[in-house]
Formats: sequence, structure tokens, C-alpha cells
Amino acid sequence: MTAGARALERLYAVAPRDFTRARNTLAAELRQARELDAAREVARLRRPSAPLWAVNQLARHARPALERFLDAVDRLRRTQLSDPRGAMEAMRAERVQLEALVQRAEQALAEVGYAPSAEARRRISDTLLGAAADRRHAEALMHGRLTEELHAPGFDALTGATRLRVVQGGTPRRDAGAAKAHDERRRAAAEARQGERDAKTRQREAKARERQREAEERRREASERAAEVAALERDAAVARERLAEVERRLKQVRRGKSRRTR
Repeated sequence: MTAGARALERLYAVAPRDFTRARNTLAAELRQARELDAAREVARLRRPSAPLWAVNQLARHARPALERFLDAVDRLRRTQLSDPRGAMEAMRAERVQLEALVQRAEQALAEVGYAPSAEARRRISDTLLGAAADRRHAEALMHGRLTEELHAPGFDALTGATRLRVVQGGTPRRDAGAAKAHDERRRAAAEARQGERDAKTRQREAKARERQREAEERRREASERAAEVAALERDAAVARERLAEVERRLKQVRRGKSRRTR
């Protein structure tokens, strides 16, 4: 694991309210250790939102559940065209595991003083689904170092396949098993279409929320930097006063010596 990756894991374990101070301290430590690339990477990091922080804690405190969730998504991806019944079972398992992870993430937020909300639940759920649909993000999720919230993908993106289609025409089969399989495919296709419609709506809403979050984050960072500058200015003023006092005393000592030598 690189120094930057180790730094990310260490930093994202810190509660959001302590992030800025921990980031600056860690960047300074890396610079002192001559890990300059890692130091620059850490210094550029923005404080994670509360939902993103909670998702990253799942790798530390709910790893088995996280693995089960990713496994359910993988099974859904593999079975959704060839095995409708298996796909529906995988979809149910994915929903159960997703709900369990969202609840565990909410618990992590409560433990550091954040009140649960419907908005936080949506953002946690969307980020988990978005990470599950992308191998690079899934890897970051498993190590607790996602650097941004993600959008929930549409059904096709999640399964990595084309939309389910119900084949029309041909000779009807009277076999009960075939009819049941046909009904299952229809239900799966209907769920897929509805899932895509819901996903598009969530994506539009998520983009609007993301723009708002980015604006709020910029305001927060500006406020934090202003506070840091003010603190440095206060420290500098105190240092100047102390220096002036030392210089006054030094002058007094010199005048005293001058009088004694006369």
C-alpha cells in the first residue's frame, strides 16, 4: 500500500468535524518524512460530507456486510439475463444488505453526534449503489477511502447488461413451468424499467443536491481558512508583542551597563 493510500485510510477514520485539523497535521508529517507526493495529495483533500464519512466507516466496522452486499450485486449482474428467478433472489438479497448497511452507517453518524435524516439515508444508499457498479470505486469502498459521494446508477449500469426484454410472438407454450418463467421475466423487466425511471429521477435530484453541497463545502472551507488565518494573525501579534517586550528589556539592560561604565 502506498503512503498516500495509508494516509487516506487513516484520515477518513477521523470524524468529519476533526478532519481539517487532522488533514493539516498529516500533510505536515508526510512533508517532514519526505513523502512529498502523498503530502500534496492529502493537502488537497476536502472534508468528507457526513454521509460519505459514514460510508467509509463500513469498511472498518461492517466489512462482512459490505462483502455480502457487493456479492449480491455481482450475482444480480451475472444472473439477470440468464436466470430470472436467480436475478430476483439476488435483487432481494441486495436490497436487504443495502438496508443493513444504511442502518449501520446511520449508527456511525449517531455515534459522533449527527442526527439521522432522510436526506442522509438517500446519499448513503446512492453512494453504496454507485460504488457497487464500478470496480475502482468498489475497491476504494472496501478500503474505506472513497473521496466523493456517488450517484446511484440505473438498472442497466448496475447489472452491466442491456435492458431485459420480453420476447413476443412465436408458438405459445402451455407448460406451466414455462408460463411461470415467462411471468418472472415480465416482472423482472417491469422492475428494471421502473428502476431505471426511479434512478434517472434520483440522478437529477442528486445532481442538484451535489451542486448545493459543493457550494456549502466551498463556504465551509473559506470559513475554516479564514479562521485559521485569524488564528495565525493572533499568534503573530502575540509574538510581536513578546519580541517588543524583549527588545525593551534589552535596551534597559544596555542603558544600565552604559551608565555603570561611565
